[in-house]
Amino acid sequence: MEPHSEDTPFYDAQADEEDAQWVGREHPGATDAVLACPGCFTQICMVCQHHTRFAGQYRARSVVHCEVRDQELYTFGKRGLLEPLASSTARRAEDVFRLVVCSACNTKVGVIDSDNYYHLFH
Repeated sequence: MEPHSEDTPFYDAQADEEDAQWVGREHPGATDAVLACPGCFTQICMVCQHHTRFAGQYRARSVVHCEVRDQELYTFGKRGLLEPLASSTARRAEDVFRLVVCSACNTKVGVIDSDNYYHLFH
């Protein structure tokens, strides 16, 4: 058998087009990237916007294959770095972010803010 021939059982000439149509139906809107978990390459976001100031950061309204850890809270510290929020630290709700992990491998992939926007880091 030749690679990429019609006789190859794992080759489908229409797969890319069918996948693109599915994404267009299920996740309408323009996207800057399709994101995958950096730990296991499971797709986690189909529609997102690239952050205007921070390279490797994206914002999205929805994710797939992710879990929100409501008990693991973070805030932005000095120089804009995420820091775990101490339980005794009083913060405004809009300053608190909940951890988002890949549901397949538990890799930390981002946070979700009080307005339910996901901030994904790659």
